[in-house]
Amino acid sequence: MKKLVLPVFFLLVCLTQNNAQVDVQINPIGILFSSIDVSAEFPVSEDFGIEGALGYDFQNYDIEDLKYKNNAFGVRAIGKYYFNPEDGRDRWNIGGYLRFASGKSSAEDAGTGREEVKNTKFAVGFYTGYKWVSRKNVVFELGLGIGRNFVRTFEYEDGTEVDTSDIPLLNIDVLGRLSLGYRFGGSGGSGKK
Repeated sequence: MKKLVLPVFFLLVCLTQNNAQVDVQINPIGILFSSIDVSAEFPVSEDFGIEGALGYDFQNYDIEDLKYKNNAFGVRAIGKYYFNPEDGRDRWNIGGYLRFASGKSSAEDAGTGREEVKNTKFAVGFYTGYKWVSRKNVVFELGLGIGRNFVRTFEYEDGTEVDTSDIPLLNIDVLGRLSLGYRFGGSGGSGKK
C-alpha cells in the first residue's frame, strides 16, 4: 500500500500542474457501511477526466459470541469520458476503473480464540455515472461500476492461502457511489449555457 501512495500522489501533482480545476468528493453513504473514501478528479481534456481515490474500510461487529473486525485501505483510479462536456463536465460519463485494496480481518470466538486473515483484492471494471455541478461549484455524482476481481486472496496466520478470483460470483467487483464535493477552480456547471 505504501508503495502505491507515492506514484498516485506524483500523478495527481502532475495533473494539477496542467489544470487548475479539481473536483474533490467524499462518499457520505459509505459511512453507513463502515467505509469512507475521498476522491479528486482532474481534467485531462474537455471531455476526459481522471479520478483518483483513497479509501478506508473499518467494519467491526459482534454476532453472538463472534467478534469481527476489518481494517483495509484501498486506492482507485477511474478514467471518465464525458459525452456532453460543454456545461463544465457535469453530464453522463462512462469509463474504466482499477481498484486495489489490502487489509486484515480478524474473528474472535470465546471458545476458539482469535484468528487473523490478510486479504488482498485487485479489480478491473467498467464505470458509468452522472455528475452535476452547481453554479456555486458544489459537485454531486451518482455512479455504478461492475468488474472482475483478478486477485482476491485470503492469507491465514498458518500460511494457508485461499484464492477466490476464479470462482464465479465471488470474483465480481461492484462499485457504487453517491458522492458530494466541491470544484476548486473553473466555473460552475449546471445552468451555464
